[in-house]
Amino acid sequence: MPSKKKMPKNKEENVKNLQELFQKYSTFAIADLKGLKASQLQILKKKFKDDMEIHIAKNTLVKRAIRKLTDQYKDVDDISKYLVGANAFVFSKKNPFFLYLMFEKNKVESAASPGDIAPNDIMVSAGNTGLQPGPILSKFGAAKIPTKIQDGNVWIANDVVAAEKGAAINADLADLLSKLGLKPIMVGLKLKMGYDGGVIPIEILGINLEEYRANVSEAARSAVNLSVSIAYPTPETTVLLIIKAFGEAKSVAVKAGAPLPDIMGEVMSLAEMKGKALAEAISKKNPELKF
Repeated sequence: MPSKKKMPKNKEENVKNLQELFQKYSTFAIADLKGLKASQLQILKKKFKDDMEIHIAKNTLVKRAIRKLTDQYKDVDDISKYLVGANAFVFSKKNPFFLYLMFEKNKVESAASPGDIAPNDIMVSAGNTGLQPGPILSKFGAAKIPTKIQDGNVWIANDVVAAEKGAAINADLADLLSKLGLKPIMVGLKLKMGYDGGVIPIEILGINLEEYRANVSEAARSAVNLSVSIAYPTPETTVLLIIKAFGEAKSVAVKAGAPLPDIMGEVMSLAEMKGKALAEAISKKNPELKF
């Protein structure tokens, strides 16, 4: 039987380092590196250094490291499903939802590439582009950006939207935006999954924070309304229940004509109103009677 091929020393060291990271941190996430440049990744690493560690490693080495930690990770097969393509591995003591929101809120500006989708209306401002007249004019024309030649340079005649939100950016427009120094695309680490005692797929991590906040607020309002409706006392509803009970008791007392000092004014007002209504009804049936 042929002997098992020994792993190179440098790879063994990498696996050992990964094991230490998996043991050190309670949470980790796998992020897709597609579309993210090395310089942009460095910006993110520096920005988040107090909250997380971001490492690049081969999927095979990560899988090997996890398999050596069977006491900590019993769902290696579920994790392995995400170990495809170029990935970054994020280690943190924050929960995966925090990581997702951090990356969503802190994207890096990037030049547009052919095929990119405009995240917002891409505005090109009027003024001197610093570009020399030549073939570049045809690209301005194709993008429907009005120009004029002044002082030997191409000037944009007025502010114009070069690409509307949701529109695909073609090669010519991407090149033109780059020459104008515009970076309209926001890129960042795109989490594929998070791990916190179990695999949390992006479908669950990718919550809409505003919608979630609205749902929580609505749930809180509904809970308070239900508690008050069934007269269930809680620290949040006790005052409301007392106010409601007082109002209902007062209403019953007024309708019953109870001679209580606090409500005599309302009792008399109600009696007067009923008396006038009765007089009006009698007058309609018996006009000869005058009240």
